[in-house]
Amino acid sequence: MNLIKVNEIKPYSKNINCVFIVLDKGPPTKKKEGTIYQVLVADSTASINMTVWDALGEQIQPGDILRLKGGYSNIYIELLNLYVGKTGIIEKIGEFTFPFVEAPNLSSTLWNVHQDPNNPKNMVATPKPSPHKQQPMQQQPTPPMTHQMKQPPMQQMKQLPLQQQQQQQQQQQP
Repeated sequence: MNLIKVNEIKPYSKNINCVFIVLDKGPPTKKKEGTIYQVLVADSTASINMTVWDALGEQIQPGDILRLKGGYSNIYIELLNLYVGKTGIIEKIGEFTFPFVEAPNLSSTLWNVHQDPNNPKNMVATPKPSPHKQQPMQQQPTPPMTHQMKQPPMQQMKQLPLQQQQQQQQQQQP
C-alpha cells in the first residue's frame, strides 16, 4: 500500500491511502440515505474535511489516528472533500499522539469544475483565484523629523518626576 500525505490529495483522486488524525467532528446531518458526519482530519502537511456516513461516522472521535485505504476525493459545493466510499476502509490505529498542522486546509480553497477538454467524460477542477489576495505593501518614505529634542530622552525622564513634584507642590499651596 502506497501512503500519500494530505497535501498530495487532488480533486477527483481515487484509491487514496493515507494516515491522519481527527481534529474535529461536526454534528450529524440526517438525510434520506442516512446520517452524514463531517470530520476535519490532518497530518504533518495539511488538513482536509472528510465525509463519513452512519455508524462509521458515529464511531470516529477527535483524537483518533486513522488509516484510510481506497478513499477518494471530490469537489462538493466548490470545496475539496475526502471520502471513504463504499469500497474504502478506515482503521483506527492509535489515539492522540500524531504530528499535524491545521493549515493549509485543503477544503478552504474554492474550485472551478469543468469538463476535461481532453476527455469530455471526465471533470477537472482548478483553484479559483482568491478575492482576498493582498497586494504587496509599498514602502512609504520615512517623513523627516520636524522637531528635535532639546535633551536626550534619559534626561527628560529624570526631570519629569521633578516637574511633577513641583506641580503637585504648587497645587497644594493655598
